[in-house]
Amino acid sequence: MDIEDTGELLKHAVDTAREFPRPEIDNVRDPRDGTEAVVALTSTGLVPLDPAMFDKWRTDPLVRKGTADLTTIDSFIALVNRFKQDNSAIFALDDPQEARLTAIFDYHPAVTDAQDEARNLRHRAIYNFPLSDEWKAWSAKNAEAMSMTDFAAFLEDRIVDVVADAEPTTDAAKAFVAAINGRMATPTKLIELARGLQVYENSVLKEARNLSSGEGQLTFDSQHVGADGKPLQVPNLFMICIPIFARSPDFYRLLARLRYRKAQGGLVFWFELWRADMAFEQAFTDACTRVADETALPLFTGTAEL
Repeated sequence: MDIEDTGELLKHAVDTAREFPRPEIDNVRDPRDGTEAVVALTSTGLVPLDPAMFDKWRTDPLVRKGTADLTTIDSFIALVNRFKQDNSAIFALDDPQEARLTAIFDYHPAVTDAQDEARNLRHRAIYNFPLSDEWKAWSAKNAEAMSMTDFAAFLEDRIVDVVADAEPTTDAAKAFVAAINGRMATPTKLIELARGLQVYENSVLKEARNLSSGEGQLTFDSQHVGADGKPLQVPNLFMICIPIFARSPDFYRLLARLRYRKAQGGLVFWFELWRADMAFEQAFTDACTRVADETALPLFTGTAEL
């Protein structure tokens, strides 16, 4: 067909548009459970309509959904008790780097012979365990060599964490102290050591010779002594008592090994926390036990389905 002027071009466009099929709205049904979905029938096939487009017109949502982020464990427990249902559940992630609790209010019911139902898992609450300033301070300096000045400054800042009653309370800690012949330091003794310990080194070269073979052996004995020339009896352990999580009323005891060595620029001090992972696990377990008791919900260690 030859189009010679603009009028005929417009008429041809209008006629073509009228002949083009218009989309129709229809419902399709899932044969498995009868769920209906709204679709548009177009020239290219079925196009599903986004269900969220209807939400702006609702006065009330169809279901509860969203995730509440709580900053205290008390608030987490209170919110769980507010929204929990018969099938709600709590999941505890026991990773020291990102320990958290997740409550899923619309969790799946238990499977029985009579039912095999599923829920959407869209209504949740989480609590990310915040580490205490005390835990972060001691962990940051753990096994880090410090000069006498730096070690004294650190101890002065954190001396309230060191306990005078330094007896271990667990069987494992008692066994460790006995195994290394532990000598516990009080807070006062720690400060005295860090501020004014003087170490002198007595070195003796010894020779041992086998008279029958003529073979000889040289040994070099080194001993640290104090200013009075007597062998030093430096405590090799101290105890701290700190909360693991911020805003927690619960405190936990941790053993720390006290180490030092004589370096070119003077004495170098450091400490090594003994089995800090055990203290973290105990604090996490205690918190989970409290949550399970006060919410009366099942608590599973791990992460839930996405």
